Amino acid sequence: MKNFIIGIDPGRKGGIVGLTNGKINTISKMPYNFLDMKAYFTDDLAIPIMNKEHVHVFIEIVHSRPTDGVRAAFTFGHHLGTLDATLDLFDVSINRVLPTEWMGYFELKKSKEETKYFWKKRIMHFAKAKVTKEQAPQITLDTADAFLIALYGHHKIKEGS
Repeated sequence: MKNFIIGIDPGRKGGIVGLTNGKINTISKMPYNFLDMKAYFTDDLAIPIMNKEHVHVFIEIVHSRPTDGVRAAFTFGHHLGTLDATLDLFDVSINRVLPTEWMGYFELKKSKEETKYFWKKRIMHFAKAKVTKEQAPQITLDTADAFLIALYGHHKIKEGS
């Protein structure tokens, strides 16, 4: 049985990755508006023609931060609402994952000495090591988290948990 796993890092600099049996099927930076999201899920991921019981979406649980301005927090919340509405259209299984869950699974927690930039680069290099040489250029700072969220989902589905 083929499982199609979608990993989503919903931030503005996030991404969406589709895996079929653990291999990258499609990868993209996060679409920003409803029409682009709907087109991506319909055209690139081809969700409408899939057997929905084998489609599993793993989306990172994220929140606005207290340091975000009012406009940034509102924009982020609007973006998440748009993503939720788009996913609801396709009636697929949605699993919400805390960053600590998938990062802990791959032992990718940020050390106190590490800057955020170098930590994100370490995550990207870790993700690139999990794919073929031909697929590695598709993994960027924007798509690395989404790929690892999808890979985490793939492992969880295989483990049956």
